[in-house]
Amino acid sequence: MKKSDIIISLAGIILGAILLILSRSVFADEKAISGFCLGFGAAIFVLGFGNLIGKLVTAKVETPEIARIKNIEENDERNIRVKEKAGWATARIMNIVLCVLALASALTNQELYITLILAVLVVVYGVLILGFNIYYEKRL
Repeated sequence: MKKSDIIISLAGIILGAILLILSRSVFADEKAISGFCLGFGAAIFVLGFGNLIGKLVTAKVETPEIARIKNIEENDERNIRVKEKAGWATARIMNIVLCVLALASALTNQELYITLILAVLVVVYGVLILGFNIYYEKRL
């Protein structure tokens, strides 16, 4: 287990705890900022804690033979293609979901910022697809 993994996990735990404390003490009067700090603090804290536990358990269980097999599985061309196809299918489905949500929020007269956020996410998705296509065409 690398030291950098432990440091990143501990930094996440500490940052999450700080945001949780700030949400209940400093920003207790301001509902929006308090909710923001509470949500992100809880998420960062749990992700850091889960990452730390996962790294510690993996380090205890992993033998050199398991590490070798894991390395082969990660670099196997078939597994790489499966991950690429799964990622692409997931991205396409999420694009459809975002489009439906944007349309539904517009048709149900939701707040304008909600509809705009969903529409911007669809545009960002398109720009990322275009950017990564150009990047990988030049790289490969």
